[in-house]
Amino acid sequence: MPGKSGHVEDIVYFSERLLLKLSRVKDYPLTIVEAPSGFGKTTAFREYLRKNIPPSARVLWYTSLGEPSAKAWWNICDLFDGVDASTSRNLRGLDMPNRETMADVAAIMRECTCDRDTFLIIDNYQLVPSEVPSDIVNAFSLHHNELLHIVFITQKLPKNTTWHAPDIHTIGSRDFALDKQNVKRYFALAGLALSPQELETIHNATEGWIAAIKLHMLNYKATGSLAPVENMSDLIETAIWNRFSEDEKQFLLSVSLFDSFSPRQAAMMLEGISEDGNIDDILRRNAFVPYVPGEGAFYMHRLLQDYLRSRFERAGEDFRRRTLRKAGRVSETVGEYFHATQFYIEVEDYDAILSMPFTTQYFYNLRERSVIDFFERLLDECPEETLLKYPIALLTFGQQFFRDRRMKPFSKVTGLVQKRIDAPAGLSESELLRIKGEFFLLMSFPRFNDIAKMSEYHRRAYDCLKVLSDPPRSVIFGGAMPWTMSGASVLFLYWRDRGGLEKTLSVMEDCLPYYVTLAGGHGAGGECILRAEANLLRGEDSEAEILCHKAIYEARAAGQIGNCLCAELLLARIAILRGDCEAYTSIRQEIVKDAKEARQTSILRIGDLCLAHTDLVIGRREDLPSWLRDVESIQKVVYTDGQAYALMLHGMALLREGRYAELYGIAESVMNVARRMNYLLPQVYYSIYLAAAKSVEGRRMEAMPHLEEALSLAIPDRVFLPFAEHGEYLMPLLQSLAGGFPAEEMIALLELCTRQTSGTNAMRQALSGTRSVLSVRQREVALLLKEGLSVKKIAEKLFITENTVKSITKTVYEKLGVHSRIELTKISL
Repeated sequence: MPGKSGHVEDIVYFSERLLLKLSRVKDYPLTIVEAPSGFGKTTAFREYLRKNIPPSARVLWYTSLGEPSAKAWWNICDLFDGVDASTSRNLRGLDMPNRETMADVAAIMRECTCDRDTFLIIDNYQLVPSEVPSDIVNAFSLHHNELLHIVFITQKLPKNTTWHAPDIHTIGSRDFALDKQNVKRYFALAGLALSPQELETIHNATEGWIAAIKLHMLNYKATGSLAPVENMSDLIETAIWNRFSEDEKQFLLSVSLFDSFSPRQAAMMLEGISEDGNIDDILRRNAFVPYVPGEGAFYMHRLLQDYLRSRFERAGEDFRRRTLRKAGRVSETVGEYFHATQFYIEVEDYDAILSMPFTTQYFYNLRERSVIDFFERLLDECPEETLLKYPIALLTFGQQFFRDRRMKPFSKVTGLVQKRIDAPAGLSESELLRIKGEFFLLMSFPRFNDIAKMSEYHRRAYDCLKVLSDPPRSVIFGGAMPWTMSGASVLFLYWRDRGGLEKTLSVMEDCLPYYVTLAGGHGAGGECILRAEANLLRGEDSEAEILCHKAIYEARAAGQIGNCLCAELLLARIAILRGDCEAYTSIRQEIVKDAKEARQTSILRIGDLCLAHTDLVIGRREDLPSWLRDVESIQKVVYTDGQAYALMLHGMALLREGRYAELYGIAESVMNVARRMNYLLPQVYYSIYLAAAKSVEGRRMEAMPHLEEALSLAIPDRVFLPFAEHGEYLMPLLQSLAGGFPAEEMIALLELCTRQTSGTNAMRQALSGTRSVLSVRQREVALLLKEGLSVKKIAEKLFITENTVKSITKTVYEKLGVHSRIELTKISL
């Protein structure tokens, strides 16, 4: 029989074993809390924090709701913004880690700093999409800061998951389970006295599972007897569901559609169900729908949510459709357009989906294939007459289909928009001009990378949109997305015809301003970068340098950081050609700064490529990003149009490292991709790599045809620098072929080879010192130490942590055999 009254919903109870385990969290760098749903993991940890940490401690909490992997990773990285901004930036640059990048995660975590007691919690970790969930946990545990405590709260992960790092504290299912004495005490807190037989029955039925015990307690409190059922669904029904009115039941069913929801969203879902409904009464007193003040959100317990969603699926059709439509409106109101789409499509409310303000930037930020899958489904399911009413939405979707090279839905979109243009009844003149202008811009994409053909469409778009605004502007195309498709070279993208480079330069200078104007600055400085790159490849470095600075000025003014990086790469290559180590080091610092401050993964990738290219040219390989070391990783992290550029650098790394078999294995595939996409530069470089590798192996006769192929592609456009960058391999071969190609061009090429070799040797000597070889980063720190900068100032200048500076300084001293700054200043670097 029940005893005296108590607020069962408010009671929180933990066993002594769990309390002991929780008390040790602060003694470890990382804790993993792993148990099935219903064990009270989140509740226990929140209660521990509430009662045991000082007010000065910082609590940073992220709860995964099953977001796409890119968004989930950025949410995790955002937590580190409150700990160490450098760690956050570096982690964000990796995307969701995989096996190839786990070493990078570990290295970043070792450098993480924390200035006060901080608890960083990642909840519902089982919902974070990852190939290597345990590896991420292990890597995160490797930070060495005693003030930082990282906690992963998760349901059971796959059986092969292991926590092999030494400093991981584990709290598991056994620690949460209540024994008979715990169950007895728990009931007593609610004023409920159990007989020995009742205690035995409850413990046997629940096996110490706190969620089930709570349900038995609620039922016991309400009925005065034990529930006759062991089925969890039946228990929820008797202990919770049957206690609510019909209006309250409808409300709970409606909010169960959300993984989490704010009080505002709850109020909107309640509207129309009950005029007297009180969210506090329905939710805040329900132990299975806890409210998290710090996040301003309710999180429904999975047990209750599964029960409610099951009932929702069995509810009447009218109620289901009405509720799904309302959930869509609520999501749309708070800006969650994709979630709104998921609700609207279930009730076939296509008008609601197509009228939402989707933008290219919205899709760019999501960057998940599953999102594009969903809109391809929309295109298939939505009636044509409805689609035709929303041509701007179709054009926005069309850009995403093309970016992902989904040509079937892209063709369907363009066909529909053309049909609407051909039958414009009901459209005003300005609406028709807008649709035409945006359509012409979209139709330029399949003409990539033929600038002249692309520009035909740009000019047609310009003529339409100039009637609507001055200057004419697209409402779809443009933004902060990298114009170079995640590559670090404009010439790579647009040099497509042997002997046609000069014409390409002219056409680009004439045509690009139309696109830049239409796209609000997107691509600004691109024509200057293209000509600067052509000049540099011809050995005309003075002209190239001037154009680089012009490009950076124009690109930075338009917020085009990707283009700034491309120009800075050219300046770094100019510095190598001249043997100017000081300029080289300064430019690399600027590349690092621009890439990290952009806070965009694709821009960080371009920065990686810039640094990798300069490293490889001078023969350094130790700082190459791990994702550039294998083809699969490149294909995962680089847009399709930019992959050939990354593979070009990958091939250079294989050559420099003597991995000739791998180079031979991928060469033809890479060159076929380059041929298919009309990219000449990768074809030139891979022909050079093959010639160089075979020459090193003493297979001169096999090397010659590859070198002749490279020269036949490059000589007509005076593209010399790729050969000069590999002069140490090629000079004897080039000299023997001098008579087979125009004399003037071969003389210029061989002279550039001599200059590049001289500059590269000067750079290597300057970077190496006389006693020991320093990496580029180590030399950067050493030079700043010699200038007298403090550790803090060096960290700020290089965008690394103070701990990293200290670690590098120690390595520098060891390599150079010095023991202080004073000794360091006496050594030439």
